[in-house]
Amino acid sequence: MRRSVSAKAIVLFTALLALAFVLGGWLAGEPVYAPLKLLYYFEPWRGLPRDFETPPWDVLIWDGAAQFYVWRELVRSLWLGGEPPLWNPYALCGTPLLANSQSAPFYPLQLLLLPLPTWLGTSVWVGFHLFWAGAGVGLWLWRRGLGEAAFLGAFVWMFSLFMMAWLPLSSVPAALSWWGWLLLGLETLRERGARGIPAFALPFGMMVLAGHLQFALYGALMSLLYALYLGFSTRAQGGVGRHWGTLAAAYLLGAMVASVQLLPVLEFAGYSHRQSVATEAGYQAYIRNALPLFHLITAWFPDAYGNPRDGSYWGAVNYAELAFSVGAFGLLLALMGVRRRGPGAFWLGVGVLALLIALGTPLTKLLYFYLPGFSATGSPARILSLWVFCMAILIAYGFHDLGGWWRALLAWGVLLGLALLLAELTLPQGVSRAPLWDYVQREGMKYLLVFGALSALGLFAVALLGGTAQERRSRFAVVLKAVLALMVVGTTVIQSVGLVSRARAPLSAVFPPIADMPTLGVGERVAVVNTRWSLYEPPHARMPPNTPAAYRLYDVGGYDSLIPRHYKRFLDLLNGQDSAPPENGNMLFVKRVVPELALLRVRAVLTPDGWREFSPAPVQLQPVEWLPDEEAVWARLQQNPFPKAIPVFGEDARRALQEYGTGAFVAGAMLEWLEYRATRVALRVVNPARQTAWLLMTDTWYPGWSATVNGKSVPLLQANGAFRAVPIPPGESQVEMRFLPRSFQIGALLSLMSLALLLLLSRVRRGD
Repeated sequence: MRRSVSAKAIVLFTALLALAFVLGGWLAGEPVYAPLKLLYYFEPWRGLPRDFETPPWDVLIWDGAAQFYVWRELVRSLWLGGEPPLWNPYALCGTPLLANSQSAPFYPLQLLLLPLPTWLGTSVWVGFHLFWAGAGVGLWLWRRGLGEAAFLGAFVWMFSLFMMAWLPLSSVPAALSWWGWLLLGLETLRERGARGIPAFALPFGMMVLAGHLQFALYGALMSLLYALYLGFSTRAQGGVGRHWGTLAAAYLLGAMVASVQLLPVLEFAGYSHRQSVATEAGYQAYIRNALPLFHLITAWFPDAYGNPRDGSYWGAVNYAELAFSVGAFGLLLALMGVRRRGPGAFWLGVGVLALLIALGTPLTKLLYFYLPGFSATGSPARILSLWVFCMAILIAYGFHDLGGWWRALLAWGVLLGLALLLAELTLPQGVSRAPLWDYVQREGMKYLLVFGALSALGLFAVALLGGTAQERRSRFAVVLKAVLALMVVGTTVIQSVGLVSRARAPLSAVFPPIADMPTLGVGERVAVVNTRWSLYEPPHARMPPNTPAAYRLYDVGGYDSLIPRHYKRFLDLLNGQDSAPPENGNMLFVKRVVPELALLRVRAVLTPDGWREFSPAPVQLQPVEWLPDEEAVWARLQQNPFPKAIPVFGEDARRALQEYGTGAFVAGAMLEWLEYRATRVALRVVNPARQTAWLLMTDTWYPGWSATVNGKSVPLLQANGAFRAVPIPPGESQVEMRFLPRSFQIGALLSLMSLALLLLLSRVRRGD
């Protein structure tokens, strides 16, 4: 097939667009692609001088500062310090880092960016993934024979409202950027058989390694549906068994590529605070974040309920969760791309499927209860990313062939009328409809005027050129294409790119120096007292969870998508209530100052009145009490969070007590911290008694930590509910603890094996 454009042109086009996008931030004096300006809503940054305006509060993009920027800086410092980024010692008294998935320490681009400072790496990260997203979709559309339409499809996906709204959360655009490459890989797999496996397995593995498993799941579902679609044509041509066999191998090898991260995540899921079993109550909470029917009007008018860039948003949930619009003219072109038969109908079907799931229909419930892992996804509306992806593809198909435009226009008008009716009928009672209708009328007139003016200019040009009736019809089709493309591009730029200023920051906003920060000794921590959070207005909080890590302060609180369940339970016990604010179950606060904080090695507490010093707890060794099960341990801790005898449970603990004894209480012990790193802890302990006693170390217990005393391996017990205990013999001892989980070791081996297999497959030639 002869193509009017080249693949190189598409790559160059998307690269230049991404470069222009990144340079726009630099020229505006905001080269850091992270929402760090939001820091200035909180103490201690609120009072610092600044030469920029703080954008309207947006609780979702706050994660770009408190989670993604902090994690990337931590991952970088650990790699450069010679440690694999397996453990985060700065939050939650220690918590898994690799296993939280979104830190993505083994994602190749993360590794390539290690020489760059984190603030600079944010620009490269954003620019690369925008380019990669556009190039993947554009090249696939080009391969399908869509010619110039591939440019428009690539542009719409790159700068879609959904992509721009989620850009501050770095793992989201990273995962989404691989979707087009999955389609290319499936095409190659169908054409080349087993020799094409690397073309799919590598993008699949990279999508998972990018860090956001929810969007990776959607990408996997989309690719599976497309593989089924391709499989029917393969069946018609024969060789169906071979096709499905190579497809299964490609998925398996792709998952193996990501095993270095995927296996630790799956292990952590079993220990996390998130509910692992789907329940009716959990489902009802889940669909509260579904796409409401009254929001369907935003498919035509994205800002019908306001926009977060100026703080005017008044719609449901969060703007980014429901950012599924490709604009009114984009939707019209997408409908033109649908034919009774062919790929357009398939992509419309996939898009409608995503829309039905996002709406919280019975299909959503079916997936929630019966598709493994689906109940752990954060919101049903996020599958609207798949709707947007399908619309970008359909826009390219519609632009490629405008045939049947009148049917598309009729469907567009009927659907618009239905969306308007649903908005009127389903908006909650007591909510005024006037702002919505005023906006729709105002924007509708703008659309008509601009479209009419551009069309009139085009028709005038056609009339001036003259020619035969057939020539005029041909020119009119070109004009209509150009006008529709201009409307799509223009509305995309206006609606989407304007969101990005919230997500950029000047270099001066990158966790600036704070004068009165506490100075901690080795192994010591801080606690920050907070009691409130907010989804809709700047929270009345100070130094929110995870931000102490940016100043290398070890914190009792923390913020993560997965949190050790036993640690949360202990902090709830100390707080006397749920440590998480009602608005965010993934964020743990210290809500009150209690003496037991000293036993967590807290030396400074940030209160509304400023920093308050905490005296260190006396060093002591203790006896251990074995209890029959974990619930018995928690019942004991309800009476006293730190009882005189350390409660433990389980067969490993029983065997350890048989070997080392229960020990005795020893006052006056000595302890010196020799080293406190992410995956290695060393300390010197002096036990003045004549018998073995047990040291309770208030760092979070987790599988993969091991201990030695004087070079000899010893048991490391889950103790006092959430922490670690080791036996200390009489006299002076050197205690070392290391973190190297089996899930990581097995996962790394599987990843290396899969990469070796893919390398071999890529070298196999036809006929070998």
